[in-house]
Amino acid sequence: MAELALGFPFAGALVGSLLRRRHRLALLACLAFGLAGLVAAVTARPERATLAGLDFQLAAPVQAILVVSFLAAGLAVLLAPAGADRVALAVSGLGGLAAIAAVAVLGNPVLVALAVLLTAGVHAALPALRSFGERVRAPAFGALLLVLAALLTAGTGSLAGARIAGLALVLGVTAAIGLAPYLGALDPREPAPASPVAWLGFLGPTLVVVMATRLSGGLSAEAGDAYAAVLIGLGIFNLGLGALGGWRSKPGADLWRYSFLGDWGLVLVGLGLLSRDGFGAASLLLVSILLLRLPLYLLARPALVKTGRPELHAAGLLVAAALAGSAPFAGFAARLLLLRSASAVAWPLALFLAVAMLSWLPLSIRLAQTFGRPGRRVTFGVALLLVINLAVGLYPAFILKLVGAS
Repeated sequence: MAELALGFPFAGALVGSLLRRRHRLALLACLAFGLAGLVAAVTARPERATLAGLDFQLAAPVQAILVVSFLAAGLAVLLAPAGADRVALAVSGLGGLAAIAAVAVLGNPVLVALAVLLTAGVHAALPALRSFGERVRAPAFGALLLVLAALLTAGTGSLAGARIAGLALVLGVTAAIGLAPYLGALDPREPAPASPVAWLGFLGPTLVVVMATRLSGGLSAEAGDAYAAVLIGLGIFNLGLGALGGWRSKPGADLWRYSFLGDWGLVLVGLGLLSRDGFGAASLLLVSILLLRLPLYLLARPALVKTGRPELHAAGLLVAAALAGSAPFAGFAARLLLLRSASAVAWPLALFLAVAMLSWLPLSIRLAQTFGRPGRRVTFGVALLLVINLAVGLYPAFILKLVGAS
């Protein structure tokens, strides 16, 4: 079943592309293949399978994030703004899901790196405002670092080589996702599938969970120490840069870009703590990125290209609370778990995290202002996303159980 989670989205993207002139038929085909892929992802067993000489395996934490990625793609198509090309969005979403599933199910680290490299090339070839070289540089460099980490893990017994393997693994995934210091420019006029948010909010979550659960499994104890230290260091750097950049940015695309960076900083720190609470916090944050921050950014895109004055309506306060991780939304439980895990390691780290989290309260209000005066479609989309995140926040144990962190 694991290989079908890869095959169905790929087939759906192909069929949707061939039928794109027949709008309704193309959408129906994309929906059918997307649902089939979702069923395959939900029902896949964790046992390893072999097909055409390739090993396929879908571990429980990766499976959970893959399923949430399917839901995020469906929300992106459902909540597309009026006048948007839903067929192009559905085809792009299925193509992205095929790439995510390839990273999720392939058992060989080198094959995972090759899947990332191929995805980077296809993504950079999409029509966009930036050049091909600018878009492909960071993820391609990340894929090469992943290959280096795999080769060093398999072929060296030296302490230096082991530490370099841990360093290369973290830097490779960070570069592939597009986090600082590989952060790309975000322009709301650029098509969403071709923008950096495709990696920050859609492709990245599964890749980082694969790193934490499978790619890091072959690291030695010495490499594991370097791996954890670099993860925490990069997490602090991204969190600090996200907060500082958010304060300096005007309400717009840059503010959204730094908000993604802030959440990703918390994710990296959670993974670097190498604890059950830390991993659970990171998983809840990734779910929040996929089911809240990403679709909210997509809903705000039409207003971001306008130059009107930012407005804050009553519903915007709820949006701000959800984005800031306030109770009872999904981010609140994640932040509590993260602070508990960090305080057990070093109280200065927990204090820094608490200050950084609180600093995003006013910034989240500014994010809520970027919607301008929302119409019915945007209001419906925001309400649906808030209900989903409220459900996750009220019952986070469900997600924690799925990822094995309960």
